[in-house]
Amino acid sequence: MSRYTVVVTDTRFEDLSIEREGLADLADVRVLAEDRAGALEELTDADAVINLVRPIDAEMVAALPGDCRIIARYGIGVDNIDVEAAAERGIPVVNDPDYCVEEVATHAMAMVLSLARRLKPYDAAMADGEWKTDRADPIEHRFSSQTVGVVGYGTIGSLVGAHAAALGAEVLAFDPYLGPEDVGEEATLVSLEELYERSDYVTVHTPLTEETRGLVDAAAFRSMKDSAFLINVARGPIVDEWALIEALDAGEIAGAGLDVFETEPPAPDSPLRGHPDVIATPHDAWYSEEANTERRHNITRAVRLALEGEWPPNVVNGVGVGDDDSGDGRGGMGDEEVAE
Repeated sequence: MSRYTVVVTDTRFEDLSIEREGLADLADVRVLAEDRAGALEELTDADAVINLVRPIDAEMVAALPGDCRIIARYGIGVDNIDVEAAAERGIPVVNDPDYCVEEVATHAMAMVLSLARRLKPYDAAMADGEWKTDRADPIEHRFSSQTVGVVGYGTIGSLVGAHAAALGAEVLAFDPYLGPEDVGEEATLVSLEELYERSDYVTVHTPLTEETRGLVDAAAFRSMKDSAFLINVARGPIVDEWALIEALDAGEIAGAGLDVFETEPPAPDSPLRGHPDVIATPHDAWYSEEANTERRHNITRAVRLALEGEWPPNVVNGVGVGDDDSGDGRGGMGDEEVAE
């Protein structure tokens, strides 16, 4: 049997030992050329493609041979892949919807609790050598008396809801694709407008689609309490960033926790960098060494199945729907992209 060629579009790993070991008897694994012309040429003999963050547009999909078996993404979101172009070619696009659910939900809750307990100003004062037990913005309420609104109640959003409920908070959920019976006893399904109006913490857990782009806009911020906090560990463009900055500066909301930005990394002079009311992290909510290793093994297994003529799991672009086990198990808006 002739050996297959697996092309990795981009990687931030020290090596590709997991992929090469997992496919050692089947395929040669190589990293795609960085320049576009070289990449398009190398894609012409790819039997499988593994992708991290490099965009795979329609021209790159068109360069793939007719018998290319799979495009597999190290992560949940696939908004950097032209999935429709792949579907037209009959190439399944697969993701890994479960590898970092715990990490992202924990990260979101860490931001919620850091904002709830005002850890940033306390830490800054300590770093400056100060010992301030009186604060300009007091902590008026126990967390158990607060309301957490979860936008997008898929696997990650529902875990955030469960965490918040376990700490005594009231949980509101918005997901237009779910019914009350789908959200569990820990949450109440409400409209997006009601969620904005009632929540003390609004945490975003949707994929980036045309439906969700700019979902949290100036009108949303005007609807929120002036004591509310926004948490976004999903995708930057889901939130209108300038509307957020204006809302923060105008005191329309109290603060934000952001792991994602409209442009990544944000410009050095972005007002969100170092903003006194913002906790920011560099799109790292997905990260643990365990999660990173898990996604690499999962994607390698999916590629192996495809090369062996089996149907891979988690097909997201409709190719062969009915034969795969795609989805996050809860339906709904699904979950955000959480890879690098």
